[in-house]
Amino acid sequence: MMKVVSALFYLFAALAIGCQSGETNSATSQASNRNSTGSPFDDFLQTDIAPADGFDFPFGDADGKGSYTDKATGKTHNGWYAATKFGESYSLGIHPGEDWNGNGGGNTDFGQPVFAVANGRVVFAEQAGQPWGNVVVIEHVFYENHQQRRIRSLYAHLQTLTVKAGEAVKRRQQVGTIGQDPQKTFGAHLHLELRWDESLAPTYWPSSNGKDLKWVREHYAEPSSFIAAHRQLFVPQEEATLVLVDQESYKMRLYERGKLRGEYDISLGQGKGQKRVQGDNKTPKGMYFVLNKHRGKFDGAYGEFYGGHWIKVNYPNRYDAERGRAEGLISAQQQSAIAANWQQRKATLENTRLGGGIGFHGWAQEWPNDGPRHLSWGCVVMHIYDIRKVFDQIPPGAMVVIF
Repeated sequence: MMKVVSALFYLFAALAIGCQSGETNSATSQASNRNSTGSPFDDFLQTDIAPADGFDFPFGDADGKGSYTDKATGKTHNGWYAATKFGESYSLGIHPGEDWNGNGGGNTDFGQPVFAVANGRVVFAEQAGQPWGNVVVIEHVFYENHQQRRIRSLYAHLQTLTVKAGEAVKRRQQVGTIGQDPQKTFGAHLHLELRWDESLAPTYWPSSNGKDLKWVREHYAEPSSFIAAHRQLFVPQEEATLVLVDQESYKMRLYERGKLRGEYDISLGQGKGQKRVQGDNKTPKGMYFVLNKHRGKFDGAYGEFYGGHWIKVNYPNRYDAERGRAEGLISAQQQSAIAANWQQRKATLENTRLGGGIGFHGWAQEWPNDGPRHLSWGCVVMHIYDIRKVFDQIPPGAMVVIF
């Protein structure tokens, strides 16, 4: 609030299948698949909603900027501003979203289009009474690092509704127009929320339920910060080549254009748990991309342990860098460089305390599946006969997700 389904099923039907150095937010940071299939691979890929390939602002242009024309006067105004910010305390309590107005002020933005922030499915689109007015709630599925996640966007005080509950919507599809509360207590504006908590009713207001700022930050996302950090997202189901690695089951699967090509046994780094720093001998968890490959003889004291094959990925990624920066392991400049190169599927910095040199390779000799499965210095180890099979099937640029 301000200060002054014809459902689309995007069901990726995944059929049953299988280094020397070198790896959130709230109540719903875990994987979001609601009905486990019993397969971690299928759980990761299967969704009931078209995954978001990025998030945009719901007003103005995709960047939340641009001009608009006052429908009452015909005068053009440029830009938008947040009149009430996320987490701000004001007359109605703690604000769990953002209130957006056009820079023309007053009701100059009345009737301007409101767009879906991302691909999703409408779960609510109704008149909700005073002070909410017309409200739309959209559920979104997206991939962040090695997790499938869900978040809901809410748009309130709409003048009109252009979508219905159950309807699939695309990024930047119009869902309504900016309006006011039914009693016109406030001027025209868009009330925007991003909710991690799917259990909240459309008209849920934290302060009316005795919730504090800490609770709000755990159950909601700050809209502008979230959108800015999620403008471009990768969608694993759309990859030409996709490699999934499940550390718990010691299995790997290879997909080509959405079709399963094989499942393979693997071994991991000698250290158990998610990689954090150079030399911990752990295998990372995250989303990476293949950089380069080599087949043949490897020089050096440990050359024979590659088993004649090497497929390198761009560890560390932007999420490793974010964690590393928070822990004081890398600088802000290093974090920025890693994130930018990872987004472009390029090589990232390997000379930091986070480490590097992670990939797939064979071994000095064949190893038994019923023997030790923690062999390497952090890489994914494949049977020599298996890596020979997949070496030519995994091109540079291919997505690799390790969970």
